[in-house]
Amino acid sequence: MSPVDACGLPDGELVADIAIIGTGAAGLAIATQLAGTSLHVLLVEGGDLGHRHRSQFQYLGENVGRRSHSTIFSRFRRFGGSTTRWGGQCRPLDDEDFERWPVTGADMRSWYERAHRFCQIPRADFAPASWLGANSAALALQSERLRTCIYQFSHPTDLGLVHRAALDAAPNVQVLTNATLVALHTDAAGGHVTHLDLAGTTRGAHRVRARHVVLACGGIENARLLLACAPGHPRGLGNAHDLVGRYFMDHPYVFPGYLESDAPGFAPYVIEGYEQTGSEQLFHAALTLSPALRRAEGLNAAALYLVRRPRHKAQFPYTAPGGVALNHLVEVLQHREHPNDRIGEDCAALLRDAPNALRAAWGRLRALRRADPVLALRIALEGTPMRDSRVTLGTQRDRHGIPRVRVDWRMADSDLRGYQRLLQVLGEELPSRGLGRLVMHGALDADGWPAGMLGGKHHMGTTRMHEDPAHGVVDAHCRVHGIDNLHVGGSSVFTTGGFANPTFSIAALAIRLADRLKTLA
Repeated sequence: MSPVDACGLPDGELVADIAIIGTGAAGLAIATQLAGTSLHVLLVEGGDLGHRHRSQFQYLGENVGRRSHSTIFSRFRRFGGSTTRWGGQCRPLDDEDFERWPVTGADMRSWYERAHRFCQIPRADFAPASWLGANSAALALQSERLRTCIYQFSHPTDLGLVHRAALDAAPNVQVLTNATLVALHTDAAGGHVTHLDLAGTTRGAHRVRARHVVLACGGIENARLLLACAPGHPRGLGNAHDLVGRYFMDHPYVFPGYLESDAPGFAPYVIEGYEQTGSEQLFHAALTLSPALRRAEGLNAAALYLVRRPRHKAQFPYTAPGGVALNHLVEVLQHREHPNDRIGEDCAALLRDAPNALRAAWGRLRALRRADPVLALRIALEGTPMRDSRVTLGTQRDRHGIPRVRVDWRMADSDLRGYQRLLQVLGEELPSRGLGRLVMHGALDADGWPAGMLGGKHHMGTTRMHEDPAHGVVDAHCRVHGIDNLHVGGSSVFTTGGFANPTFSIAALAIRLADRLKTLA
């Protein structure tokens, strides 16, 4: 059915078999799997079909932990959610990543095979040998200490645009836009969701009754809704053990330097996966420590891959305190970031580190004339799930009266070890094989972390999956413990995060949940 704007609906009650709140990767994956069935599906989007500033402002919140992207620019409130802005980079979690989950990598393989079609990546095969030439230096680097892995890219990346036609054509799926969930009502015992309250952006209120409800609003918003939108439950829903919002994870990304190499096997079209006859990126290779080495030394995972970047962005001034502050202020001026109450910190850093701020500014100006690209090192790091890394409710409220979020992102000091060990091994292996050397800028922040490190906007873990309600919010089937018809989709259910981008795994888990809902409803 064609989308309906909630603002144009008269106040009243809507009835469905399954109500899905959120139209990002998880919500879309569930809805597309249910399309054409006998189940009536209501797919609810808080934003519009396109970007609207007023709606996006609902996602404003605070960052009080490690410095990262603002909440208002790291997730998107519109049909398609954050897939309207993601980079399309896909890779499944590895088998060892599932060791602390109540599902295994083997359990997930069939769901990943179906997710590749939903995400529209070239194929379901991620074996390095089938992507890289037999003489590839990236493949030859595999050893007892190193492993090569493959990421694929989705084109186009806007999953809302890709799947909207199929949903429009499905007679059993109704998309409702500009409808914000403001309350999840339960029975007196709190074990069953009886109905939902939705509010339009301008006027109107709507009640929804559904046999099953799925929250699919992302790693921050899922927790916020469970905590803030549960009348009669002061601690929120699914929060009997104070776990909702805890174990928040993100993937820190670091640019520690660049590779200096003339080796043909490290030519950009191989590492970055560009077709030689075109500009569309199909895949890239990355290097990680082998599972055996990480297990033996108790290390978290990290993956390094190469991207072409202007030389000045791979040098010290750009990631020194003054350079980081300058970069953030420029992004704020360009309306690509929110001040997040840290303008004062940035201005102070500019004054304290004025020489490097000036060098970073000069590098920016020179790059306008001559970028001088290098093969920059980009490292994605796995973070340890930490109980005190969390999403809570702040004191400010949005226009619907829902408290805004407060994100306290933390990393374990031991997480540095996986990053440092990967660089150490590569620093030894590359020169010994005649593949070049790593040129590191060495910039660190006050806590000893790589300077300029930011989260990857991969919000995970806040409604973590565990069979024991004392250790998780949802069970192995993504159902909220203690509530028979409330389910959660998305990366908030991740028990651990690995180093792979989460969207591909979000889709696989959502397809798995959709199959489960078919049997329940």
